[in-house]
Amino acid sequence: MRTTAIIIGPRAACVMLEGQLAQLPTPPVVLGYVVTGAATVAFAATDDIATPTLGTLDELEAVCATRRPALALVVLPAPMCELLLSVRTRLRRLGVADRYMPTLEDQLAGVGPRTEVDVDLQRLIGRAPRTLDEAAIRAVVGGRTVMVTGAGGSIGSELCRIIARYEPGKIVFVERSENALFEIDRQIARRYPNLPRRAALHDVVDAQATLELFREEEPDIVFHAAAHKHVPMMEDHPSLAVDNNLFGTKSAVDAAIAVGAERFVMVSTDKAVHPTSIMGSTKRLAELYVQHVNRASSTACSLVRFGNVLGSSGSVLETWKRQIADGGPVTVTDPRMTRYFMSIPEAASLVIQAAALTDRSVSSGEVFVLDMGEPFRVVDLAARFIEMHGLTAIFPGTSARGTHAGEIEVAYTGIRPGEKLYEELALDAEVIHETRHPDIRSWGLPMPDAAWVNAMVATLEPNRRSRDAAKVAALVRELVPERAHADTVNAPAAAA
Repeated sequence: MRTTAIIIGPRAACVMLEGQLAQLPTPPVVLGYVVTGAATVAFAATDDIATPTLGTLDELEAVCATRRPALALVVLPAPMCELLLSVRTRLRRLGVADRYMPTLEDQLAGVGPRTEVDVDLQRLIGRAPRTLDEAAIRAVVGGRTVMVTGAGGSIGSELCRIIARYEPGKIVFVERSENALFEIDRQIARRYPNLPRRAALHDVVDAQATLELFREEEPDIVFHAAAHKHVPMMEDHPSLAVDNNLFGTKSAVDAAIAVGAERFVMVSTDKAVHPTSIMGSTKRLAELYVQHVNRASSTACSLVRFGNVLGSSGSVLETWKRQIADGGPVTVTDPRMTRYFMSIPEAASLVIQAAALTDRSVSSGEVFVLDMGEPFRVVDLAARFIEMHGLTAIFPGTSARGTHAGEIEVAYTGIRPGEKLYEELALDAEVIHETRHPDIRSWGLPMPDAAWVNAMVATLEPNRRSRDAAKVAALVRELVPERAHADTVNAPAAAA
């Protein structure tokens, strides 16, 4: 039996597509068109194929209910990307399989078939892209051997893609995930075939092997992006957070100093400020260790903090996209929760920019904090994300359920272990300084006591792979200097 289909798009594009389909040995049975403009007549006299217009996009649900097509062919021009996203979302909610068919004009312009349509993240967060001092970045990266740990992750891979643009002498990708390493190596090889590179399948928590790798490559600049980042998961696996976030960082910075690297940049997080989670706490301890070793090293070490990265692996947008495709509800933990947000290219670009600001002859050991703009209420971001899919968010208490066409329900699930209602980017005791870049600030952290750092490492070293999660978690929480304030920073009265 031949597949039944509807074609969605401007009527002229629908007619053209049906003409192309007619050349197939077994074309689908086209029931009619759902057009983007007004459907005032059933047929157009100039059409070579007299196929009825079944309705407009506003009537899509009604058309699918009466005609019951097995397939929807969506033929929309590339500039209508948000409309395309909305249409495909509605079709999935209706259970109608969809295929995106690029127009001939788009194919000639090099716009090919797409399986997904991405939301414009800059529009989502309502902020213009940040500017870069490209000359300063090229002066730091150009001709140098640059090593990126966690090179297959969201931030790490973007760091690699950006660094490759500035003609480094060599890039060394360090990554323990085989598939992620293969993918970033493939991407850079395709885009920059003449750029020297090495893909090192390696886990930085192995200190001796890390030192050997650094001795082989002698990197000039190290961007340390390898880390465990999922807050609730690290609550259940505190020893893995200690092993990767603290001792992985220790391994990398010790090796960088041992081989005389010029710069070492640790990618940190706003969750290291007044940490309430194991993830944030281990990142804070790693920050303190980097500052400690920076005092006596020729390597200029610095830290870069930023908030949540939209579009990264495991980010909330991935969850929301799946939930919308499934018909909802879209989940938000708490309506009061706020977060700082940035896109992956923004965050990675400013991390590299911060490296250009780190200079041993001037200062080092700083905590650079990226200008994240104003924090967002997560529930407002969810509503905007839903709207960009062409749907309307229905909140608890405002409607029975989001089951009507074009509506989707938002549900509150409650804060998960280790989460805060709001995040901060700097401690109260820290002092803000302007830098040469308008989107980067420098915070002067008090140097940690050397004896305390050594004792902290000695305490956690024998427990870094312990299976006693409660014991490790207790040790971590006792060691973080700012932990005492963390218990009150998100009290309900203050956050309401």
